[in-house]
Amino acid sequence: MRFVAWITAIVLIAATTAAVATPAQAEPAASAEQLLVRYKKLARESEQSAEAMHNAQIEYDKQRTIAQRARTESRKANAERNYAVRQLARYKRTVNALARASSKGARVNRLYAVLVSDSPQSLLDQMSGLEVLSRQTAANLRGLTKAKHEATATKATADRKAADADKAIATVTKTKSELQSKQNALQLQAIQVRTIYESMTGKQLAALRGPRFTFDPRLLPTGTAYTLAAVQAALTRIGDPYVWGATGPDSFDCSGLMVWAYQQVGKTLPRSSQAQLAGGSPVDRSQLQPGDLIIYYPDASHVGMYVGNGYVIHASTFGVPVKVVPVDDAGPYNSARRY
Repeated sequence: MRFVAWITAIVLIAATTAAVATPAQAEPAASAEQLLVRYKKLARESEQSAEAMHNAQIEYDKQRTIAQRARTESRKANAERNYAVRQLARYKRTVNALARASSKGARVNRLYAVLVSDSPQSLLDQMSGLEVLSRQTAANLRGLTKAKHEATATKATADRKAADADKAIATVTKTKSELQSKQNALQLQAIQVRTIYESMTGKQLAALRGPRFTFDPRLLPTGTAYTLAAVQAALTRIGDPYVWGATGPDSFDCSGLMVWAYQQVGKTLPRSSQAQLAGGSPVDRSQLQPGDLIIYYPDASHVGMYVGNGYVIHASTFGVPVKVVPVDDAGPYNSARRY
């Protein structure tokens, strides 16, 4: 099945490459403006796929941890069940031995002691021994009852833990399959984007990259906050290329740049832009501070870091290096988070 999937992927890649390389055979040659629009659309879709892939990876890691924990719990519960079964067997042997002895006429009751005693002292001795035996018998019976309950309970727990483990393993297997599908889709989209990029003229590339803005790090507020240090780290990556799935140190995708910058100050951020939106603390646009993450697009599929004075640093798309731009030039503003 995997072999067939890869053959299909190769055929699709070849078809995509041929369609882009020889557009005249399939449709009229696109104008420079149309080609740029098409490129931006494909690059945008690829970024969405990349962030969706990151989300799938996050979910896969989460489910794998759950499955591992469930397997451990299942093994532990099974060991407890086996112990309870052994205890039950031990008590059964003791009680059964007493029952057999009684059936064969062993001195196990007080009436027998009265009948066979030939003196008050002998009677007391007989009664004392039988009292001890009675307490032991009662204790064994209580232990037997308790062991039965524990064996039943631990069996139910072990069975439930085993079922939980099976379910978790099935879920993680499904998630892994979905992750692989997203990775394959992204690979195909990336080939399309690169093919179109290689056919673009210098003028089209300049239009794609847009105007260049400079940001003076000296404009950052003074202080020792780790958020300022994260901004300074991000600014050192200006000019580095955009690469899907990259988290540095010298190439990045949008969320990867955020992860890398905060790693430099010892803080771990979620891997995808959607997960970054779900974390941190919400910040009103009017209260933005350097180091805040700005999430873009309704589906939260792009992210940048606010650097102050109305600017954001981001890794925008393939073919455009990491750069600083005005906040609204990075995409449709969604919301902001502070970590």
